[in-house]
Amino acid sequence: MTGGAPTPGSGPAPAHEEPGERAVEDPAETYLSDETLPVLEGSTRLVLVRHGVTDFTQARRMDGRGGADPALNATGRLQARAAAGAVAELLARSEPAPVRVVSSSLARARETGQLLADRLGVEREEDRDWDEQGFGDWDGRAMPELAARDPRELARLRADVDYARPGGESRRDLDDRVAAALGRAVASGGTVVVATHRVAIMSVLCRVLGVRHDRGWSIATGPASVSAVEMWPDGGVQVSFVNDTHHLRDLDEG
Repeated sequence: MTGGAPTPGSGPAPAHEEPGERAVEDPAETYLSDETLPVLEGSTRLVLVRHGVTDFTQARRMDGRGGADPALNATGRLQARAAAGAVAELLARSEPAPVRVVSSSLARARETGQLLADRLGVEREEDRDWDEQGFGDWDGRAMPELAARDPRELARLRADVDYARPGGESRRDLDDRVAAALGRAVASGGTVVVATHRVAIMSVLCRVLGVRHDRGWSIATGPASVSAVEMWPDGGVQVSFVNDTHHLRDLDEG
């Protein structure tokens, strides 16, 4: 695809949708007017970096907004440094452009974002709309335990866009705030590197690719992975790559 290509998933939503069938909105809706004309220049490159691992990540524990908020562990810090190096190499191969680094407000993303900012020589910004989904009373619980004890509820969390755990938030809630953060990022132009979380990255990719939210779980976005999307002011989108982890292959995952 090239700049100015139409965004997948655009068009009116169906009159009736079952839970989990809601089509994602066009990302252009967050920052464009109906009078926007096709353009081939002025794109924003969005580089999405998932944080490195924490003890929760390695134990497969739910870890959302409003929970324990663990920091990166030793392996996670190595991963984040490697991701920062990979992003620096990626940008060095591109035409010079203004670069911003934005992180979520959660500790593991802040640490990852700071390593990215230090490597790129810019100040880290913070936007809590890039935070992970809030899992409420499930925060800290292990996925194998939930799969064994609450399989129906776990399936519902993945399939129903309006389902939220007590004290948590729904996927619709997350999609709405990530859409706002995405609109702010794209409006700034240049290159925006975002240190964020699995479901937030999934939300962006579902939105720009027109993928149903429940199918978004099929998109792999591993810890410290790098994904890149280019977006034009007319709503054109090009997904350059997803879940690049080549920079981690020499690390000891112990």
